[in-house]
Parts: sequence; C-alpha cells; structure tokens
Amino acid sequence: MKIIGLTGGIGSGKSTVATVFEVFGAKLFIADTEANVITATHPVAIKRISDVFGSEIYQHGILDRKALSAIVFANPDKLQTLNSIVHPLVKEAFDHFVLKHSAAPYIIMESAILVQCGFYRFTDFNVLVSAPEDVRIQRVMQRNGISAEEVRRRISAQLTDNQTLEYCKYNIVNDGKRLIIPQIEAIWNGNC
Repeated sequence: MKIIGLTGGIGSGKSTVATVFEVFGAKLFIADTEANVITATHPVAIKRISDVFGSEIYQHGILDRKALSAIVFANPDKLQTLNSIVHPLVKEAFDHFVLKHSAAPYIIMESAILVQCGFYRFTDFNVLVSAPEDVRIQRVMQRNGISAEEVRRRISAQLTDNQTLEYCKYNIVNDGKRLIIPQIEAIWNGNC
C-alpha cells in the first residue's frame, strides 16, 4: 500500500483532483470532512472547543462554523489552538481508515494543511494542487458565497504554494487552462 498526501490551498481544486484519483482506484480520506465530523460529534472536541471559544459557539448543539471561522482566520493563535484540538483526532481517524482499507493498494489523504499539521510525514509522497490566487478567490467566492477579502484572509492563513511545494514530489497545475487528468495520469502511471 502507498499513502499519498494531496494538498493545496483553498480553491485550488484539490477535491476535484482527489475525486479523479478515487476514480482511478485509490481510497480517499478527506481530512477537512473528517475534521467537520469531529467538531460536530466528538465529545472531547466539542467540550474543548466550547471551553476555548465559549459555549455560544455551539447553537442548540450545532457548531456555528461561520462564527468560528471568523475568529480563527482573524487570529493565528486561536487557529493554532483549534488545530491542536482537532488534528490529533483527525490523525486517529486516519489511522483507523488505513487499517480498515489495509488491502487497498493506494490511499489518498486530502488535506489543505497537510504540511502545517505534519500529516505529510505519514505519506509515501505528496502532491500539491496549485492555481493562481485570482482563480482561487473566484472559485471560493462562488462556492462559499463569501467576500474576496474573506477568501484572501483564509489564503493568508495557509502556506504559500512555494512553501508547500518543498514537501511535495509533484505539482498539479489547476489553472483552468491545463487539463488535470493527464497530469494525474502521469503521477498514477509513474508511482502507483
């Protein structure tokens, strides 16, 4: 089995790339989705998040993600605190996923912050999905219905593509001009 880390900043198109890898036959673990499940259902996470950000961050038992995002993307220390709560639980879930799919030849861990949280250390190699910032901003504004300023704030909270590329063996360019499937196929045929 090979474990492939797949990363890219918000709006880069890493989810689309992950889906193509899945079609090729890889098992897909989406760290962001798992983090959302954990913050919504894991008793330890809920208690710690409530303790740090106030009980009002959960309205009728449901995490106010918009309010939490506004807090953590405006304050790097708060973001680091949130990550210290959630990342170990995501890693634990990933370990269970790998055990469950131990017969699979390839597992993809998709994570926007693969490098920042250290998950890159648990992979055989990593792939960066990159796109120009203006393309990313437009994608996220359309997808999430948030302002360009909010998208820029989220982008600034992440590593740059150049910083992330230092940890990656491959870079898939998803700029809307180059086809992504041939880029994915080249990686798949060369390593998998």
